Amino acid sequence: MASYYKFAERQADSFVNWAEIGKGITDMIQTEVAIRDQKRAAIDQATRDNLKKIAEAPVGSHEGLNTWTLNYADSAREAILLQDRLLKQGILKLKDYTVMRQNLNDGTDELFGVIKNFQNTYKQKRDRLVSTDPKNRSQQIEMDLLAYTEQFGDFSKSMAIIDPRNFTVNVGLMEPDPDNQGVMKVGKQIATTSFLRKIQDTKVDYFDADAAADSISKGMGKYVRATIAEMSSLQGKVVTKEGIKNSTEYNKIIETALKGVFSNPFNMTSILTENLVQDDQGRPYVSSLSGKEGNVIQLKFNPATNYYEPELTKEQKDAVVNYMKELIDFRIDDIEKEDPFNYPTQPKAEATPTTSGGNYAESVNQFKTKLKQVKPKRDNYVFTGTEAITVENLQNLLSSDPALIGKFKVSSADNVVTVTDNDDVLIGSYDLSKTQASGDLKQRERYLDDLINRVTNYSISKDPTIIGVSLMTGQQTGGASRFNP
Repeated sequence: MASYYKFAERQADSFVNWAEIGKGITDMIQTEVAIRDQKRAAIDQATRDNLKKIAEAPVGSHEGLNTWTLNYADSAREAILLQDRLLKQGILKLKDYTVMRQNLNDGTDELFGVIKNFQNTYKQKRDRLVSTDPKNRSQQIEMDLLAYTEQFGDFSKSMAIIDPRNFTVNVGLMEPDPDNQGVMKVGKQIATTSFLRKIQDTKVDYFDADAAADSISKGMGKYVRATIAEMSSLQGKVVTKEGIKNSTEYNKIIETALKGVFSNPFNMTSILTENLVQDDQGRPYVSSLSGKEGNVIQLKFNPATNYYEPELTKEQKDAVVNYMKELIDFRIDDIEKEDPFNYPTQPKAEATPTTSGGNYAESVNQFKTKLKQVKPKRDNYVFTGTEAITVENLQNLLSSDPALIGKFKVSSADNVVTVTDNDDVLIGSYDLSKTQASGDLKQRERYLDDLINRVTNYSISKDPTIIGVSLMTGQQTGGASRFNP
């Protein structure tokens, strides 16, 4: 009995309420059925909406356009019904169906938008091309791009097609079928509706080269360069050139400025087609999409941007750069003046030792030699290739003579050391990266000679007597006989 009691107890504990489980399964199935019905209803409603939109394809007075549009509407209607049938048969997954339907909807919207917008876009772009306002003016390439897309809108030579793999909407150009005389077929030139719409909406602005040249020229600093020339044994002259064009760094400054301007390659194409117009051989600059003969600017399609980008030749780039340099040169003042002077003399009561040669040029060379013999404060060379040390050495050099003290400033940035006067007039600028190579001593010497020549000439242009004063004060190798007749 005891054994039976235990068995019965375990049987009672393991009792399952199948009625409740059955109800739960029934509810779950009914819920899934309801969800499926809701999805099916939503899909059917979406299909009806899509078919309604297709039926409302834009039509107008152009018979060719109407036929072209209605032909596409028929294809789209068939594609929608095919999608629904494949989905309900279980051949097409819901995820794939959703993507394909969205592609078809987006493509249809874009296609109808392109059709509606074409005439308005053409007028707007034509107005921009002939505008005299640089801020609201286009370059010829904008019209070339539109003309290229216009052939896809030639309703007798194009056809809107739906890609059966993903149901995207494209427009293809028709061409004769070599296997069937008198029959046209879709060729290899096919454009997506998004590409056509992008070209309609994108503007290729005119580049105002004159405004850019104004901006660059106004942003350049002051520059003064002075040299000494002898006219006779008693007279000399200071030749002073003002204007940044006289700087050895001028071309580098221009090239740096133009790199920023031409970071947009369409600025270069604008100069070619709107300013230069033709090359040295008289050939007009034309885009590769125009179909015209001339100096062709290649436009290549970039799938990443869904747009065309220019690829200019070296000759085309050089023509643009030279044109901009001429515009900038024209706007920069270039002043040259000569100031004759008599060589200064020193009363005999203040006589100093004389040097051989007895002319002012020798005295100038003597002054330069005196500066060159100034020992660097650190390292064995003034230009060491290290900014901080070079700046310190130059400050030491430019304060080593009474004639120079307090008249010059030294600064550095990005491995370039610059010497200016107290009014920020550029005296010299030196790229230290050229002196950093091991054993590159000649470049250091060239830099030092160049700076000493510039400092000496500039100082003499301010006061021709400083040479005599400096040599008498320093008592190095004797004063020049020009000051001790």
